[in-house]
Amino acid sequence: MGIGIFLSAEILAIAQGVGFNSFNLWLTLGVSSAVLSGIAIKKLDKSPTHLMAPSVSDASGRHMPLGAWPLIAAYGLAGFGYIITATYLPMLVKSAFGDMNPVHIWAIFGLGAAPSCYLWHKLHLRFGTHVALRANLLLQAFGVILPVISPSVAGYVGSALIVGGTFMGTVTIAMPAAKRVSHTIKHNLIAVMTAAYGIGQIIGPLLASYLFAYSGSFNTSLIAAGVGLVLSTLLTVRFPSPLQTGR
Repeated sequence: MGIGIFLSAEILAIAQGVGFNSFNLWLTLGVSSAVLSGIAIKKLDKSPTHLMAPSVSDASGRHMPLGAWPLIAAYGLAGFGYIITATYLPMLVKSAFGDMNPVHIWAIFGLGAAPSCYLWHKLHLRFGTHVALRANLLLQAFGVILPVISPSVAGYVGSALIVGGTFMGTVTIAMPAAKRVSHTIKHNLIAVMTAAYGIGQIIGPLLASYLFAYSGSFNTSLIAAGVGLVLSTLLTVRFPSPLQTGR
């Protein structure tokens, strides 16, 4: 996904540079996607994959699972927290980038995302769900509010790299965590979490639009998103699963 974001951004920048209109831009992206998808499909390994997951029996308590409902709420807030940056970052950098096409910030976002699943999976295995998810969400919150702290090229680039490098990591950590506690509720936990994440993604831009109309700035929206991610982190701390007697 990260490489796809990078390639689509750069293809779009090149196409805009040669003067393509909207129709030709979409056509170029569609054809590029079809070609790259065809290459990827041929490379897919059809052999069964056995995912390694942290053991729930770790005596240290590091790998004890999160409760289902706190996980749902935390995941929904994560969807709300990252989407404002992901939606509006190219708009935020227009003034800072000068004559440079702001779509390049999406390429940077993609470069941050490219290795993120692998890295966060390793951190999840090493430190457990609680530590890895807290670190992921707090780092993501910092990335979201970085343009508020430093409204400069460095701030925007840093935000793109950090948020790009953490938002898929949240999924990488949360989905295996959900699988381990899916038996504790009668609903399909992964489906409920995905719905919560999607609701967060819908609410984020709506709130950002309202706050921008009120304040004339996206800073308030970014701060709200950062607060959402901090609240998501707190949910993983304050409401552990009843199984977590060692925490």
